[in-house]
Amino acid sequence: MVPFAWALRAAGHDVRVAGHPELTAAITGSGLTAVAVGENVDFVKVFARGVRQKAPDDAESVTSDGATARCAEAMVDDLVAFALEWRPHVVVHDPLNLAAPVAARVVGVPAVEHLWAADFSEGIEMAESVATGDIVRRFGIERLPGTPHLILDPCPAVMQVPQGAAPRRPIRFVPYNGRAEQPSWLWRQPSRPRVCVTWGTLMSEVGDGELFHAPRVVRALAALDVEIVVAVDPKTRPRFGDLPGNVRVADGPLALHVVLPSCQAVVHQGGAGSTMTALAAGVPQVVLPAVVDQEFNAARLALTGAGVAGSLGTIAEQVHELLTVPRWREAATQLAEQNAARPSPAEVAAALPRILE
Repeated sequence: MVPFAWALRAAGHDVRVAGHPELTAAITGSGLTAVAVGENVDFVKVFARGVRQKAPDDAESVTSDGATARCAEAMVDDLVAFALEWRPHVVVHDPLNLAAPVAARVVGVPAVEHLWAADFSEGIEMAESVATGDIVRRFGIERLPGTPHLILDPCPAVMQVPQGAAPRRPIRFVPYNGRAEQPSWLWRQPSRPRVCVTWGTLMSEVGDGELFHAPRVVRALAALDVEIVVAVDPKTRPRFGDLPGNVRVADGPLALHVVLPSCQAVVHQGGAGSTMTALAAGVPQVVLPAVVDQEFNAARLALTGAGVAGSLGTIAEQVHELLTVPRWREAATQLAEQNAARPSPAEVAAALPRILE
């Protein structure tokens, strides 16, 4: 959502980014103005509890009535209070923020939902205890609004789910992976195929890291004649142990949008940010999903022919195929071209007042 917020600022609009206090540094680090609302929530702890409680074939996301509801409860009072004082003309929010549509309804302004990727939330029915619970009734609202006024959709149509009741507006996915530097070794093209291994931020924290498969993936790929670039949180580096000479680990955080344009393949856990950043770069992907939303992203990506849901036991063979069979690169290139053809965040930001009339 950061590039769209930048575009709104560049168009002359005042923008405030409201979030839990622990997000303040991330928000201000992006160059935006933060508003700390509510209290911090140990999302990893709540999420992990939900993962343990869900059956493997349970299609309902833990985030629909567990971690997401807890996060909304922790921030909704302050968010509504801030909205009543600041009086925004529109509230833009991510798909799982249940507090934002409440604030928009109280203030009487449009709520615009900004998707991360394919619309994972479209097929999830919200728990009745959340939709009609105290989180809305305390503000005189009988039911949480079921659909936003508008959905900003960064996902190419071939990968997106059918549209629901809310109108969608296409927007180009422009990667933002936090503060970024380009190390000197990335100035030059590699002498052999470069493969990126990344694992997001959440999986290294859940359940003492048993879902953090990046070290096993790296060891499996090290036998290939490739250069492996590991883009993970530096604090997870000790989990990799000693690494062979064809594995490169950055000294600090390595933004995916910086490294992926030089890669011929990427292996990751299936988070929306990793999936869409690789999509924008035109890089074939192997996804090793562990939880429901990652499985969803992997399945939608597989429909495009630009990636595949993999397995630890055959990861080296799958990466080898992506590197040697042209159709994977061709499909990934087409997907990147479809993304580039969508309206830029600047174009959508400039048109937003007219769209919401």
